[in-house]
Amino acid sequence: MKAKNLQALLLTSCLLPLCSGALAHHSFSMFDRETEMVLTGTVERWAFNNPHAWLYINVVKDDGEIVEWGFEGGAPPSLVRNGITGRTFQPGDTVSVMFSPLADGRPGGAICWIKVEDGSYKTPADGGCGARDPENITRWERWLEQGFSSSKEALANTN
Repeated sequence: MKAKNLQALLLTSCLLPLCSGALAHHSFSMFDRETEMVLTGTVERWAFNNPHAWLYINVVKDDGEIVEWGFEGGAPPSLVRNGITGRTFQPGDTVSVMFSPLADGRPGGAICWIKVEDGSYKTPADGGCGARDPENITRWERWLEQGFSSSKEALANTN
């Protein structure tokens, strides 16, 4: 009996550090979760990799400069369950991405939803942004028609 207890203790001791790493992995502190933004650009690449997929798009600024933006999505297994695969976004596709920006101001963020060329929406989100809430998309369609690309700007200028 003591040998089994010792084996269980050793196994638990070996696995415990892995559990804390998994929990730490799911921090969203690098993103400004209080802000939502939308950008339109051309897909550069769709990295359908573990632990998270990343979408990279090229966005043309008003002065003509092209800036590559990177957006973190969910884990591939959960994306596949949601109908999103490694072929969902192809280089050259024009997409509009709604996201929470990186808190440090670099060009990137956490994906909420993506509007593709046929007008449909894909939700490769990792969580927390209301991607599957139809009201979120309806609200953004209204805001985009009014020329807003930031939730903070829209909320400050509409009632």
